[in-house]
Amino acid sequence: MTSPTPFKTDDTRIGYALAALAVVIWAGWLPATRVAVADGITPLDLALLRYGVPALMLAPVWWRLGLFPKGLSPLVFLAMMGWGAPFVFLIATALTRASVAHASTLVPCTMPLIAATASWVVYGEKIGPQRLIGMALIAVAALCVLGSVLIGAGNADLTTIGILLLASSGWAAYTVAFRRSGLTPMQAAALIFVWSTILLVPLIAFTGSGLPDVPLTTIAFHATAQGVFSGFVATIAYGLAINRLGVPRAASFSVLVPVLATVLAVVWIGERPSALDTVALTIGTLGVTIVNGVFSRGR
Repeated sequence: MTSPTPFKTDDTRIGYALAALAVVIWAGWLPATRVAVADGITPLDLALLRYGVPALMLAPVWWRLGLFPKGLSPLVFLAMMGWGAPFVFLIATALTRASVAHASTLVPCTMPLIAATASWVVYGEKIGPQRLIGMALIAVAALCVLGSVLIGAGNADLTTIGILLLASSGWAAYTVAFRRSGLTPMQAAALIFVWSTILLVPLIAFTGSGLPDVPLTTIAFHATAQGVFSGFVATIAYGLAINRLGVPRAASFSVLVPVLATVLAVVWIGERPSALDTVALTIGTLGVTIVNGVFSRGR
């Protein structure tokens, strides 16, 4: 009889590869968003590309699920929409001034801090000593970014920092609510994509779109980067990674997003983070690593 071990090993390796693919794509999303803003795509148009394209590609998922899934609380759904259209709109708005290094520290890093705090306040979930240490490091990283802005490093201001923290709060709301939604990661993503599109289309019809003034090649590039890769491919890859690795191991890869995003910004668009920004990113990444329990699982 052939031992099943090699198959399990191969399955795990595929899971790691899929998780790594999703993380690389999501890390590239931040510099890609900054490029889109520089190319003249408005935050609302960018949000439509980010959600409209995968909403079409995942139509079979949300069609079977329904726009109003049974058992899904309206409050949970509203919280999950924090990762929908408002999230991308806020990020794109902030990246008109903020650097990718600032966004990487204040969004992917502070999200676990805000999510853990919200779970403690709303649901009474306990926060262990190790996670408290990680959360404290994330808070220090955020303060370092604030200090960087106050001393004039880059073009960001306090309003920009507030917008990024608001975006992080929306993502954290989704994270906390998703765990109580009863949906799979792919179902939840498909639902957020389609509802974001439903909300964005009439809003853009009312306010007007700037896409007619943007070259078709530029629109095609950003529709592919935002919708196909970040929205569809990364969502599918991460969902499959969770099936093979489980949530904790798949989520451990997320600690790489802030550093990878900053490195890609340096290589792709020539950003140069300040020394204080680098310190903030390092401390924040360490904090996320501790909060996610990567060291514990490693042992």
